[in-house]
Amino acid sequence: MSTPDPTPIASSSSSIISESAPVDAPLLPTSPESALKESLNTASSLLHQDLPVAFPTETVYGLGASALSSVAVKRIFAAKGRPSDNPLIVHVSSRDMLFDLLPTNSTDGRPVIPKMYEALMDRFWPGPLSLIFPLDPKGKGKAVEVDSRLTEVRNPPRRAVAPEVTAGQPSLCVRMPSHPLALSLIRHSDLPLAAPSANLSSRPSPTTAAHVVEDLGHGRGLGAILDGGSCRVGVESTVVDWVAPADGAQGEGELRVLRAGGVSAEEIEACLREAGFGASAAAAAEEEKGSTETGAPQRIRVYARDFRSEDLEERPTTPGMKYKHYAPGNAKVVLVKPVAGASVDGPLPSLQDLVQLTALTHAPAAVAADDGDDSDSTSHHPRFRVGLMLTDTTLSALGATSLSAVSPPCELVRLPPAPPSPFANLADDEESNLPDLDEIDVLSYSLGSRERPLEAAQRLFAGLRFLDHYVPDNDTSGKVGVDLIFVEAVPEEGVGLAVMERARKAAGGQPGEMEFQL
Repeated sequence: MSTPDPTPIASSSSSIISESAPVDAPLLPTSPESALKESLNTASSLLHQDLPVAFPTETVYGLGASALSSVAVKRIFAAKGRPSDNPLIVHVSSRDMLFDLLPTNSTDGRPVIPKMYEALMDRFWPGPLSLIFPLDPKGKGKAVEVDSRLTEVRNPPRRAVAPEVTAGQPSLCVRMPSHPLALSLIRHSDLPLAAPSANLSSRPSPTTAAHVVEDLGHGRGLGAILDGGSCRVGVESTVVDWVAPADGAQGEGELRVLRAGGVSAEEIEACLREAGFGASAAAAAEEEKGSTETGAPQRIRVYARDFRSEDLEERPTTPGMKYKHYAPGNAKVVLVKPVAGASVDGPLPSLQDLVQLTALTHAPAAVAADDGDDSDSTSHHPRFRVGLMLTDTTLSALGATSLSAVSPPCELVRLPPAPPSPFANLADDEESNLPDLDEIDVLSYSLGSRERPLEAAQRLFAGLRFLDHYVPDNDTSGKVGVDLIFVEAVPEEGVGLAVMERARKAAGGQPGEMEFQL
C-alpha cells in the first residue's frame, strides 16, 4: 500500500520542529507490562522536552503535547499543517487537573462550572465528551454568570494553558479520555495534553497506529507513537457548549452540541432529564409554537441540524467547524442513499448506472472504447476504480459477486448487470456510450450493520484511508487509490449523527445524498 504524499512543512514552521526529534518516529510497544512501563517513561520524557507524542484514545489517535507550553503546542500545529486559528482540545486525567486549568471564584477558590456540566461529567467522564469552559477574558474582577447567578472571578488558573491552545478565544475545551493508555500517559507525565487527531490537517482521522505512521511518522517532528491497537469508537468526541440565560431571564441556560461525536445527543438529553433539568427557554418557545415533532422538551440544540452561527464558523471555539476535514487525498467522496420501491419523483438510476456514469465523466481516458491497439495500455490509462462503502444490507441486496479478498473487510467485487433504466443510453444512437462494468475495478468496504451505526463509526475513517491508498498487486501504472468512493448515508440517530457529519465533510459539504434504486 502506498503512503500519502505528505504535506510539506511550511518554511515558517520548519524552525519550530525540534532538532532532537527523530526523523522516523518510533513505535512504542504497550505490552507486556514491562514494555508498557518503559514506553510510558519514554513518552513522558519526550513530552517534558516539548516534543509531540501520538497516543490512542477511545475515539481516534491523538497528537499530544504539553498544553502548558507554547513551544510544544506550536509543534503540534507544525506537524499537522494545521491553521493556527483552529483551537485544540485539552485532555486531562482527573477533575483536579481540570480545575487547575480554570479560573476560580473569590468565595471558595473553586472554578466556576455550570451545573449541567457537573451532571454530564458524572455520567460521561471519562469518555468521548468534550466540554467548553469559559475563561476570564479580561483578568481579575470579571463577572461571569453561571446558573442564573453572578460569580466574581478573581483568581487566575493555577496552571494556565498556552495561548495557542485556545486560538485567542475566551474559552477552553477539555475532555477526560477513557482509554487506559491515554489516562496512564497523562497521569505519568502529570501534564494536561493538548491533542488534536494525529493526522495531516484535512485528512481522515487515524484509528490505528499505522494510520499515524502514514501521515506523520516521517519527518514531521514527532517524538514517538504509542501503539494501542484500534480505537473503540472511531469518531472524535462530542463537543458541548453551555450558554447562559439571556439578561434577566430565569433558568439553567442551554446546551449546544457544536460537534457530534461518541456521545449522542439522545444520551445527553436523557442525562439532563434524569438530573432534573428543564427545557431551555429557546426550546420551550419552539415547543409552544408546535415546532417540535415529538412534543418532548428539547434541552440541547445541535449545530448544523438545529442552528448555524456565522460567528462560530468564522471564530470557532472547537475543532471541526471552520476548515475542510476528513477528505481523502486522492479520491472524491460522494454520499448515496438506497431507495427501495418506486420513487414518487420518477425513475432513479441504479447503483450500476451511477458507477458507469461517474466512470465516463471522471476518467473517460481510462475507460475509452477499444481503439484497436492490442498493446498493454494500463500504464498509460489505468483502470477506473470505484470504492463502495455500503452497509451489509445494501451490499446483499445488490447481489455483488466477490472476486477476491483484498484486506478485511474490503473485497474486489463484480456488480451484476444493471436493470433496464432510462439512464443506460445517453447517446442518440441505439448503443450505450457507458463503459462496461467489467472495465471498472469495484472495491467493496463494508460499513457493517445498518442497525448498528457504531460499526459505521468504527469503519468510516479506516475505509476512506484504505481505499484512498489502494494499489492492486502487480500494478505498474503508478496510480494510487480509487477514483471515487460512494458512502452510504446511515440513519442520523445516536452515533449515526456523528458518522454523517464526518461523511458530509469528507464529501466537501455535499448538501444531500444521491439516490439510487435498490
